[in-house]
Amino acid sequence: MKKIITNTILMLFFIFLATFFVEIFLRLFSPFHLAGNIKAYQYDQELGYRLKPKLHFFSTTDYQQEFRTNQLGTINFQESFTDYDEIVFALGDSYTQGTGLPGDSSYPFQLDLKLNFHRGEYNKRYAIINLGLAAFGGKQAIAALHIFQNVITSPDYILYLGSNNDYQDDMLFESGYRHQHLVDGNPNWGMMLKPIQWFANGTEIGKRTKLTINRIRKGKTKRNNKKPSGGNRENNIAKLQEPIFSELLVISNRMNAPLIVSWSDLPEKAEGSYLWLKEWASERNVYFADWHPKVLSVLEAIPGLPQKNNHTGGHHRAWINSMIAESFAEQLVEATMQKRLTTKPGNR
Repeated sequence: MKKIITNTILMLFFIFLATFFVEIFLRLFSPFHLAGNIKAYQYDQELGYRLKPKLHFFSTTDYQQEFRTNQLGTINFQESFTDYDEIVFALGDSYTQGTGLPGDSSYPFQLDLKLNFHRGEYNKRYAIINLGLAAFGGKQAIAALHIFQNVITSPDYILYLGSNNDYQDDMLFESGYRHQHLVDGNPNWGMMLKPIQWFANGTEIGKRTKLTINRIRKGKTKRNNKKPSGGNRENNIAKLQEPIFSELLVISNRMNAPLIVSWSDLPEKAEGSYLWLKEWASERNVYFADWHPKVLSVLEAIPGLPQKNNHTGGHHRAWINSMIAESFAEQLVEATMQKRLTTKPGNR
């Protein structure tokens, strides 16, 4: 019996020693960087998880990560929007959030500057409220809209930038996966939350284990959900998300808040979701922020200009976000003019 105990202790010691050296090796020679940082997020009963309010998170991995939220919980440097003329809700996922870039390089922030600068001065006309609080799908985006409608007020305009992972994100949300994230305040993990957080996010072995489990879980969710008929899952996610766009249109009509939509695919993938959504919007008199021609014009003048961030944060370069913002700005101005025409006493 004593020999068995001794052998067991020795075996556990060598396993610990091997694990320790593997961890040290990975930290020194192959560190694994995650897009975003779990410390910046908290549990939310309705959304699953979201960025913490009153947060200014700044970190440097292989790129500069920055998250800035106000006391309301939106991704804005402003703490209040009461003195702005118009309220604009920008819905979306990490492409709206501005993942991979400093906080002032997201498309909603760039849109804010483009709309509110007039004759060399900043005027508080449009409050661009960034609600890309996490890697949301369409269902979470709509939930966020309703939450902040109560927190702030009903928006005067609604923007939605769709992405190719929206359909999968909706499946994960409905399966309960989004409520299982290892974020602060998650009651599903109980007393084990902090130790598991440390292992999954603070160690190289844990990061890789977490990534593997996430891939298995996402694959299982895909297999358990039948592919809807019509459309190609890879090339036309927007078509699969048509119920989301239709629901947003109903909400925008009810609120008398014009809806402006677009898609985050770069021009080389325009044959799928981007063009489908553009046609969908045209058929329903919905505003569409058509930013691809602007990007193609820049690329024609400056061939080889990078479009994607070449670090683990991924996503679009800042200049792409600027083109997206410019296109949303054009549609917002047009929607504002149309709204004023239709609300004149003689036109009611």
